[in-house]
Amino acid sequence: MFTLRPRVMLVIIAIMSMYVGICHSGVILITYFEAYAVFAPFQARCISAQTADRENNRWLVGTLSLRYENEVHVLQLGENSSELVCQGLYTHRDEIWDIAACPFNTSLFSTVYSRAGETGTAVWKIPESRGNKSVVLPVEVAASLSSVPQQWKCTLWWPSGQHPQVASIGTEKIVLWNVEFPQNMSQASAGGSNHLEVGSWDPHDFNNIATASEGSIQCWDLRTMSSSTKIDQAHVLQTRHIDFNPQKKHLIATAGDDSWIRIWDLRKPSSPLHNLLGHHHWTVRVKYNPKYEELILSSGTDAVVNLWRVIDGSLTKSPSGLPRGLEDSLLRSYTEHEDSVYGIAWSALDPWVFASVDYDGRVMVGSVPMSTRKKLKGKM
Repeated sequence: MFTLRPRVMLVIIAIMSMYVGICHSGVILITYFEAYAVFAPFQARCISAQTADRENNRWLVGTLSLRYENEVHVLQLGENSSELVCQGLYTHRDEIWDIAACPFNTSLFSTVYSRAGETGTAVWKIPESRGNKSVVLPVEVAASLSSVPQQWKCTLWWPSGQHPQVASIGTEKIVLWNVEFPQNMSQASAGGSNHLEVGSWDPHDFNNIATASEGSIQCWDLRTMSSSTKIDQAHVLQTRHIDFNPQKKHLIATAGDDSWIRIWDLRKPSSPLHNLLGHHHWTVRVKYNPKYEELILSSGTDAVVNLWRVIDGSLTKSPSGLPRGLEDSLLRSYTEHEDSVYGIAWSALDPWVFASVDYDGRVMVGSVPMSTRKKLKGKM
């Protein structure tokens, strides 16, 4: 046992094939064959892969504490996948509701935060340690959208390359702004009856962003900041999340409070290509694998992370005329969490690895089963 800082200790206990430890703010780590779990004393809702790091499996996790100063944890999976370690810990005063790592600079990330009932969004810089790793430093503001009052939901980075523009989604508007010159911005209004919940940037068409408003999906042309394609009722209840297919154009996956995951072709918005009965309660996140678009990850308020495989052959109808369901597509359910799982993120380095965080502050790292890997590798 050794102390990293006054309220931080690391304890390592070996039990059979499991690794148990405590990392930084009392974070407990459990590692085993296809899943790893970390327990934190603070609540959390968001996690983001550090996509600019091309050498490590790393994620950023933001905490959500009302009583204490919040933190950003930099978690890294060891080279032999035997342990999950906290490589950095930084203070972030306010509650973190959304976090997104910069795709081209490991020291930058954005958050949506809450302070005294109001939300803000900013881009932050991870400070240099200056050789003293026992000192926990606060993150530094690199750019802020403080000039635009709004109930912010998320901030999206430009999908490819080193580009200073980001898009922030608020309940009433979308703001496209420049991290280097925050005063340079353009805005689109969602309209009085629409309350935007989340957004996703099209990796195939950088002029296109999709947003969710109640049960509907709306696409926006960033050149004119006007709405384009619309799916009127993607879900019966609130649409919680959207993700574009990284390999095929026009395809998106959506998750909703009606428990369903749906896959859509934006050129044919009248009906989904596929339906998956995602979870036993709200389905709050859905993410395509960055390399193997057949693999989809989802999480819900039932404390479960599901791994799906949706292949072209499954995008058909059953003999009854209804879309084929989960029996053809659900590969595995990961049940290590004990509370609602609000954040999931595939590794930016290893396409077989992903991480998730639940409201209790537990982070789980899981992997795609070997049998599935062999099938997908055989197709390439």
